[in-house]
Amino acid sequence: MKVMNTISTIEMPHTVTMNAEDQTVIIFDWDDTICPSSFVDQCKIDTYRDLPLHYQNLFKEISRCAEKCLEAASKFGEVLIITNSDDGWVRYSAEKYIPHILPILDKYRIVSARTRYESYYPNQPLCWKAAAFAHEVNEVYSYCAKAASANVSMDSIDVDDKVSTVSDGSFDTALTSMSEDSLMGGEGQQQRQVISFGDSMEERTSVKIVATQLNATAKSVMFLQSPSPAQIIGELVMLTSSMTYLCTQKQDLDLEIGRGQAEKTCERYLNARNGSAVRIQQGKKA
Repeated sequence: MKVMNTISTIEMPHTVTMNAEDQTVIIFDWDDTICPSSFVDQCKIDTYRDLPLHYQNLFKEISRCAEKCLEAASKFGEVLIITNSDDGWVRYSAEKYIPHILPILDKYRIVSARTRYESYYPNQPLCWKAAAFAHEVNEVYSYCAKAASANVSMDSIDVDDKVSTVSDGSFDTALTSMSEDSLMGGEGQQQRQVISFGDSMEERTSVKIVATQLNATAKSVMFLQSPSPAQIIGELVMLTSSMTYLCTQKQDLDLEIGRGQAEKTCERYLNARNGSAVRIQQGKKA
């Protein structure tokens, strides 16, 4: 991941578990962040089983890596999936293309920003996503505040209605150079933060708008646009291994993943999984 300069639905029934002290909201995009939507569009397939066996195996690995990544994020706060696609698309596309992830989707709140806000902001997808971010994050913080003031646990609450950056170098450099003082933790150090993972400027901009409104730290990791299945695997593996760093930094972060980094990470991951050498050519749609 390369450090960049800082830039100024009808819901499904869902129950979350969170404590009053939770102040971190982590938002995942869906298309081309978890689901390889552009790739299947280009291939013009109906289901992942229409693909050659090699790609079917990669799609299974995407499901496995996405599950691990979502679980890693859940250790640090409330995890949401917010998409600009239509209501129902997340589960529909998961069933067709990455069905192995279906059993765990019910753990997470899924919101269609488009379904909720398109009528208010026609042809303005940034506004849909920013409005959805603002509403969902504010809902989480409102519940946390109410629970804190009442001094009660918020386990199993139904929420149906509900930068200092490194100047140069790679994300790996940022990881190795961090100090204990730069991490959150300890008594009295709890702070609000909104973290976004997605492949477009819509997420990157929305998280900054909402964090400013709610006096929270803004963090974003921008994924590749139109990624290959292998690149998605690499991105998810990188994100999972870096989740503690991302969620415990006190300061704003604005990061992006490079194609070469994603491909090399995928190679290492698949080599470890398969016990044999796998080579992914950079830039190739593997």
